[in-house]
Order: sequence, then C-alpha cells, then structure tokens
Amino acid sequence: MNIEDLKTKAEADISEYITKKIIELKKKTGKEVTSIQFTAREKMTGLESYDVKINLI
Repeated sequence: MNIEDLKTKAEADISEYITKKIIELKKKTGKEVTSIQFTAREKMTGLESYDVKINLI
C-alpha cells in the first residue's frame, strides 16, 4: 500500500469507529450527539493525540 491508500484506510477506520460510538451513546443515553470537538495534543515532535469533547441533547 502506498501512503495515500494508508491514509484513506485510516480515515475510513476512524470514521467507522466514531459512527459506532455515536450509535452506542444514543442507545445508552437516549440522547442525540449534537457535536464532537477534537483538540490536538501536540509535542515538539508533532501530533501526539486528540482530546475529544462530545455534546448531547
């Protein structure tokens, strides 16, 4: 796989995971997800991870 294929696959995997978690939250809480905020957590060497904030109504 080339870099672009790996990137596309990673994006699809992340999107699928987020979709599953949204469905899970809706089933468990009965509430809708209104927004998801991602805040980058960076180090001197680059992106480390993300902090995630989910809003429900």
